[in-house]
Amino acid sequence: MRDPRDLYRFESTEVLEAVPRSGLTLVHALPGMVDAGNACRIAADYLRDESRHLRLVSFETDEPLDYRGSRPQATFDGTSFSEVAIPEITLWLMYDESDRPFLFLDGPEPDLQWKRLAEALIDLVEYFEVERVVGMQAVPMAVPHTRPIGLFAHANDPSLLGRPGTRPTPAPGTDPSAGEEGASELVIPAAFSSLLENRLGRAGHPAMGYAAQIPHYLTRTDFPAGALAPLRRVSEAAELDLPLVHLGDLTDAATVALQGTLAQNGEVHQIVSALEEQYDAMSEGEDRSPLATTLDLPTAEEIGEHFERFLADHEDDPGDGTREG
Repeated sequence: MRDPRDLYRFESTEVLEAVPRSGLTLVHALPGMVDAGNACRIAADYLRDESRHLRLVSFETDEPLDYRGSRPQATFDGTSFSEVAIPEITLWLMYDESDRPFLFLDGPEPDLQWKRLAEALIDLVEYFEVERVVGMQAVPMAVPHTRPIGLFAHANDPSLLGRPGTRPTPAPGTDPSAGEEGASELVIPAAFSSLLENRLGRAGHPAMGYAAQIPHYLTRTDFPAGALAPLRRVSEAAELDLPLVHLGDLTDAATVALQGTLAQNGEVHQIVSALEEQYDAMSEGEDRSPLATTLDLPTAEEIGEHFERFLADHEDDPGDGTREG
């Protein structure tokens, strides 16, 4: 394997010197073969728009990306190609609402050289003395959009998921009995984030992630709720104060628009009703899933801020529906 460090470069000495060497969390969102509801893209765009950020590390993309499989977008102005947007994989230094720094990795999932890029990221994790790595994904599921979003939780050390009595999954070639007694196994197509979490664990670095369960009929539709759900869990796991209130507003507006659209489509409405019945029946029964699952619910702070804005809007609007006695 060629030197993984040749895959990246630091942007500037000034930004590099601004990075603390303790207490850092690295958050990543690299949408891969499936980014249901465009959730990872929405989450990444939202964090860059809402958070103070500085470009810290840029990665070489000509080698790990296959431009024939996923063509870059070209802008043609009628005479010439004024721009060709080559995808970027970037590590940002970001700051949350409390001005706490963290690292954020975004860009397309690499097509090639997974092991080399994983080693490059492990090198950066060790260089910056990152304490924890938290990732986001979004997968299509047979669930209704009218119920709380479920998330599959995973980690290279189950104690990160609040299960201290269990052990990490044993590495290939080791004694399988070293794993959790009676644990179930699933064989699924891997994402780059899967390999990264696995290799971080082998190198002794805690890593975890959340995969939002997106209604399958919205897989190719922008679904802001699918971005809000994992960002809430990331904020909690990383002890960050991420700016989520505006994304909550976008989610509410998108939900209202979606309800209006589906109300005009009887066939889809029937599908949603069937999924609701299935979801409710499973919720009432015993959960036998081998996967650690959590539900997306708003935090107390988000509820409070929404309520405060609701009151402020109605104080400014005399025609709020109240009537004099």
